[in-house]
Amino acid sequence: MNTDHLRAFVTAVDEGTFGAAADLLRISGSALSQRIKALEQEVGHVLLTRTVPVRATVSGEQMLRIARQTLLLEDEARAVLGFQSAEAQPVTTISIAVNADTLATWFIRVLQEAATWDGVELHLHTEDQQHTHELLRSGTVAAAVTDHPTPVSGCVSEPLGTMRYWPVASAELLDRHRRDDGAVDWVRVPQVDYSIRDNTQRAALAGLGVGTPAVTHLVPSVQAYNAAVGHGLGWGTIPDTMLAAGVREGTHPDLQVIPELAPEEVQLHWQRWSTSTAHMERLTETVRRAAKVLQI
Repeated sequence: MNTDHLRAFVTAVDEGTFGAAADLLRISGSALSQRIKALEQEVGHVLLTRTVPVRATVSGEQMLRIARQTLLLEDEARAVLGFQSAEAQPVTTISIAVNADTLATWFIRVLQEAATWDGVELHLHTEDQQHTHELLRSGTVAAAVTDHPTPVSGCVSEPLGTMRYWPVASAELLDRHRRDDGAVDWVRVPQVDYSIRDNTQRAALAGLGVGTPAVTHLVPSVQAYNAAVGHGLGWGTIPDTMLAAGVREGTHPDLQVIPELAPEEVQLHWQRWSTSTAHMERLTETVRRAAKVLQI
C-alpha cells in the first residue's frame, strides 16, 4: 500500500480533522482527502467517518494498527539509510499507553533516558492500567504498560513487576463516619477515584460486602489525588512509592493505612507490537531497566 495514503489516514485519526491533518502533512485538504479515498478504494472499505472529530470505522480500527506499524518501519528505514527531506531530519514517532501512577513514578526514568535520543518522539497516552491494552488493540499506541498478561493480537508481552497500592484515609475522616459501635460506616465515607473507569476502590469495598458509597469524588491528577486524600476529601489508594513518610509505620500525624482493607498488588506487563524496530528495542530495554524498581 502507498505509505503516503497510510500516513494521511493515520494523521487524520490523530489530528481529528482533515484540515489539521493536511496542515501537519503540508498538503492541501483536497490532496489529503484524495489520498484517503484512494486507500479506501484499494482496501474496499470505508475507513473513516466524515465527522468532527474524525473517527475510524470498524474496518478503520482494524487497519489502523497495520498502518502505524508500516509507518514505523518506514520511518526507521529512512533514519537508518540517512534519508532526509529538505525540510527536516526524519523522526520516528512511538505512541505509548501508560497509567498515570506509572507515569508519575518509575516511568520518569524512561523519559530521562529518552531525552538523549535523536530522531525519536514519544507520544504518551494516559489510561488506567486495566484499559491501556484497549489502546494497543485499537492501534492507537505501539506499546503499553498494562495489567493484562495475555498479549493483544500481533503483540508480545513480558512481566515488569508489581505496584502495591495502600488504602489510605485521614483519621479525622474515618472518625466522622463511625457508628455507635465504633465501626466505620463505609457507605457514608466519601471515596476519591482517579477517573470514572477507576475500579480500585469499588473492588476493595466489595470485599467488605459494601456497595457504592454515597459520595465519590473524581480527581484526574496523580498529585491532586494524593493531596485530596491527604486533606480528607475522601479515602483512596496510593502507590507505595508515593506514600508520605510514617503512613505505613503508623506514625503520621493524620493519615493512616485503613486496617479493614488489604493493600492491592497490581502485576504490570509491557506489551508491544511484535513487529520490532531498533527504536522499539531500545525503548523496551529502557523500560526494563526503569521497572527494576518495582516490587517483585
